[in-house]
Amino acid sequence: MAVKKEPVMQTAEEMAAAIEAEAMQSAKPEKRMVKLKLFKDNGRYKDPVYAAVNGESYLVPRGVEVEVPDYIAEVIENSIKQDEATVNQMEVLEDKFNEKTRNQK
Repeated sequence: MAVKKEPVMQTAEEMAAAIEAEAMQSAKPEKRMVKLKLFKDNGRYKDPVYAAVNGESYLVPRGVEVEVPDYIAEVIENSIKQDEATVNQMEVLEDKFNEKTRNQK
């Protein structure tokens, strides 16, 4: 099978363009780290929390202050807010159900 050979000589502009393209590909935005400490007990909230963004995943331990990227902290904070909203909605629905069943007796 034939292999295509690249020309040995490159112009200065070609070399600069290649270096710049490589730098752009390898350059990642700097991660802004934030401190985070998750609630821990010996019951439901004892296991570490898994969070992932764009293929980058973290397993965040509970009860220990750790530094994580701000976008991982945001994912975890949004999850906590959603859990709280779910509990509140369940309480509202439970109260409505109990009210209906009391009226039927």
